[in-house]
Amino acid sequence: MNQRLLKILPYGYGLEVFVIIMAYLESYGDTTAFFQAAARLSGRVSLLFFLIFAVYATLYPSVKEGIVLTVKTSLVKDFAIIHVIHWMFLATAVTLSHFELVPLRILGGALAYLMVIVMPLIYEKRILTSRPLPLMQNIYIIYVWLIFFMTYLSRVTGKTPTATGSMLAYTALMIATVGFMIWRVTLTIQQSRLTKA
Repeated sequence: MNQRLLKILPYGYGLEVFVIIMAYLESYGDTTAFFQAAARLSGRVSLLFFLIFAVYATLYPSVKEGIVLTVKTSLVKDFAIIHVIHWMFLATAVTLSHFELVPLRILGGALAYLMVIVMPLIYEKRILTSRPLPLMQNIYIIYVWLIFFMTYLSRVTGKTPTATGSMLAYTALMIATVGFMIWRVTLTIQQSRLTKA
């Protein structure tokens, strides 16, 4: 499994090509609609890659040298690349649609993007020693998860009236993010009890 996880980035590129095709078909030649659809659909690819990393990091919380750390470094880097592609679609969509940005609202998302870009360097360059790295890993997973969750929650509750896409899809995505965190917390508690036993 570890060797397969080291080679998933090409699948991400394939999904992004699929996103472009679907956005083109959905937009009927409208450039703004194309980038809005591409941003929405590429966000789902980003969520998939984030969850792959987060599930692996939850199953294998260790940050000691070895194959586990190598896989985590690869997965967090893959997610960063995929998420930057999503950001490019999103930034273009926002620019074309002249959507008014509220600085306070985008601050949380901007911090998440910064963390997404910096985290691969923390793993790859071993910037932090082994003690703070598990803490940073947990903060990273929880915070990025929170941004995904809040994004889908705002769509489901109608607080983002300019959002495109299906309400059913947003509901399913929100359930998936909540389900992941319930699973993560449950497993972490079980691991903690086994360590103490």
